[in-house]
Amino acid sequence: MRRATPLRDGPGQAPALTLHFDGAPVPADPRDTVASALIAAGELMTSRSAKYRRPRGAYCLLGDCGTCLVRIDGEPNVRACLTPVRDGMQVSSQNSYGDLDPTALIDAVFPGGIDHHHLVVRPRLANSVMQGVARNLTGFGILPDHAPAGPAWREEHVPEVLVVGAGRSGRVAAARLLAAGLDVLLLDRRDRDDLLAWDPAPLPAALRPGLGVFAAYPHEGLWAAAAAIADEGPNQHPNQHPNQHPNQANGPGAAPTLHIIRPRHVILALGGHLPTIPVTGNDIPGVVSARGLRHLLARTGRTLAGPVVVIGAGAAARAHADALGAALVGPDEVRRIVGRRRVKAVETATARLVARLVALAPEPAPACELAAQAGAALRWTGSGFAPICDPDGRVQLRAAEHPLADDPPANPPWTLWATGALNQHDAGEAVAAALLRQLGRPVPKASHD
Repeated sequence: MRRATPLRDGPGQAPALTLHFDGAPVPADPRDTVASALIAAGELMTSRSAKYRRPRGAYCLLGDCGTCLVRIDGEPNVRACLTPVRDGMQVSSQNSYGDLDPTALIDAVFPGGIDHHHLVVRPRLANSVMQGVARNLTGFGILPDHAPAGPAWREEHVPEVLVVGAGRSGRVAAARLLAAGLDVLLLDRRDRDDLLAWDPAPLPAALRPGLGVFAAYPHEGLWAAAAAIADEGPNQHPNQHPNQHPNQANGPGAAPTLHIIRPRHVILALGGHLPTIPVTGNDIPGVVSARGLRHLLARTGRTLAGPVVVIGAGAAARAHADALGAALVGPDEVRRIVGRRRVKAVETATARLVARLVALAPEPAPACELAAQAGAALRWTGSGFAPICDPDGRVQLRAAEHPLADDPPANPPWTLWATGALNQHDAGEAVAAALLRQLGRPVPKASHD
């Protein structure tokens, strides 16, 4: 029996595609991601946790948290929230055994909860056995069904400036540098539809969507990226992945591609991550981020089909609640979120608020990981760590006590800059202008289109 769905089709929408989730047909709109199509169909649980097999579903809806990992067309560990739907797509939950629910057995054996830090510590023999069982329980998915269609290959890029992140700040910085005649490469793991739903501002010509930068290597002077999703730009063959060699096949089983970038200057415009809020039940399927939910609605044109409760405090949480037409509850008021395989309600000291979705509205934490890998010195902001920048947005490199840097490096492989949420929400203008001044290049007049 189909459960009540949290989302409905938008005005004029009608399902045009069909994907299959654990064998069952799921209708989808061409603008959907796999996550939005599943949520709209009432399929909130996409996997089970690696260790205790507790139900999990998409949370951030922005590609950060990894709780929406699913198996698509035989390929494991695919982010459902970043993957556009395709007709006939075969999607499977991970770490799941159908209707078999190990959670109930675990809770019966450990009614007070599991303190896994002190579980079977002694005797040593029993601990060794327990560790072996735990290692076999953990892991994400199983190996792909098929080997890649061809050998892996790599693509080399040597831009003068690498900009990572195509939100508003990254776009502005890239556009200003392009206007000044610099060779710029702009990367973002999201597809064009997702970027435009997030911000309708024009996308610079230097953009390569669907490429996620996953590491920086200061000793080697390079950054590494890989295709995160398929995105067919206007100049690609209809069946060719834009980041793919012309001689390779597209679709399931396509050979992986590694992109090696050797820039002289790097601008990080990565925004922030959305942590969870520490309330009981915050990991039940159907608990999502308020920011991600609003973005999902903007991308797909869908609307809410049932009550939503927003949990958070402050002006941003209130704005999310107002935009979603939802009740706002402060974290201190929440006793628990009710549900097991899907949310049902939020219990407070005075009420039980029925909900088809619960949207958490925490303060974002700066996405500092790539900056740290690239050699940045970090500071604590109160909600997370951010790179230390001078007034122009240039990032301070780490001092001698860190093994990856000198004091500071005498010959750093790149200059590192931060914009957007990583640099007190600079809008990209100041960082681009400062970089141009450093290079002795004229600074083009900013447009305000």
